[in-house]
Amino acid sequence: MSARGLFGLASLVFAAVALATRASQSLGYDELFTVWVSSRPLLDLIHQANLDGFTPPTFYAMAKLVSLTGLTNEDLRVLPVVLAGLAAYLGLQACERLFGPTSRWVALFLIPGSAYLFTFAHELRPYSALLACAFFFLGQLGGPISGKSDARAAVAALIATSVSYLGVSMVALWLWECRRRCARSRLALVGLAGVLLCGPGFEKAFALAASGVESRIVWSAARPALSTVFLGLASPSFDARIEAVSLLLLVALLAGARYPKPVPALAFLARALGAFTLGVLALDAFVPIGFAPRYFALPMSALLLLMAGSLTRLRRVGSVAAFLLLGVNGLAVLRYLTVPPSAREDWRTALGRMEDRLGSEGVLLAFPFHHAAVAAQAYAPKVVIGGGYTSRTGPVFWYEPPASFGGYSFDGLRRVDDAGEVFRRLAAASDLCLLTDEPDPRKTAALLGAFEALGGAESFDTGDARLRALCRSKG
Repeated sequence: MSARGLFGLASLVFAAVALATRASQSLGYDELFTVWVSSRPLLDLIHQANLDGFTPPTFYAMAKLVSLTGLTNEDLRVLPVVLAGLAAYLGLQACERLFGPTSRWVALFLIPGSAYLFTFAHELRPYSALLACAFFFLGQLGGPISGKSDARAAVAALIATSVSYLGVSMVALWLWECRRRCARSRLALVGLAGVLLCGPGFEKAFALAASGVESRIVWSAARPALSTVFLGLASPSFDARIEAVSLLLLVALLAGARYPKPVPALAFLARALGAFTLGVLALDAFVPIGFAPRYFALPMSALLLLMAGSLTRLRRVGSVAAFLLLGVNGLAVLRYLTVPPSAREDWRTALGRMEDRLGSEGVLLAFPFHHAAVAAQAYAPKVVIGGGYTSRTGPVFWYEPPASFGGYSFDGLRRVDDAGEVFRRLAAASDLCLLTDEPDPRKTAALLGAFEALGGAESFDTGDARLRALCRSKG
């Protein structure tokens, strides 16, 4: 079988396994937001994506195209699965281009067998697309030098930036690597295109940085953990000893790229790994986003190729480290297939039960509003919804039901000084439920107290302890 046929078969098997494992679990909020944005008319889709500022419109447009086939909700995960299959194929091709045919079998075990790639193959976000672009980019830029390969790498970097603002690190690396062999006009053109593609992302980052600590994405904050990146959604509890050993292995792997004798492809991948990792650290220093595994798609693509290259040169210092890391990856795949991941909020079950409880006549009040509103559009479109936002000490900000999520502009949000009065008015006319997924109970304590003060309020089982609800009948 030819290399292309072998790589294609391995990628198809990978995609089939990814689709069969966890692609049917309830969509998480970020994925539900993808569904919501992709359901908008094209001009509003672009507006909402730019307003959000975390993911460019291109990925949402891709999801919209897939939805035109009639697929909805969890079925739309076919998009990231296909893109992850493409990433596996391009990763295999990149490995052969960088290290020759001898790397083929190592790459077949390592890249389609990556627990990291499996993890993001079933997430309706742009990370598998980013991995596909990164593998192609690294293969072109780190392989035999030519004008055509540099141009292909530049296109891949710009495509990556158009689906995820994290791709701007690829543009920066391309500018550095090509600074002496490309015309200044071409460097300027690629750099300017990258900046323009990242315009909404830069605007969002500056706005968050200027707004202070309250803008921090606290729910994604985490300590840097190499084991978490390797083990993905099936990661164990943080253990400093595991992280220290992982760091030592990584240092040994990087050292093997230069000692006892530098190999250009390995040295390039080591630079790429360092540059991509510094990009994530710099972003976190500017706008604290934490160290969730999804932000390390670019470093992980370089690391997988670096491991494959080291394993094809068994006399090198990094080969021992690469073998050990390969064993870690095997453990990661085993955990992926046998250990249930930390479950996302089960919005599908919760909103289905709410729809059964309230029907089309009752009212659901959600705090924070946008989480449940986006989930309701996907899973319970008949439910009348309202709600808003609260804090530990401040007033309630309110959308009068019936309301729908209109994006992060928050148009129509008004201040309410007495939530109890609003609850009494609504409870007199319909069944009423209050739902919150706020992880800080202090923020919703006064709100829940005002609802319970109506009398007749009972705890409602949403099927997920993180989605807390109280309900009462009309009157």
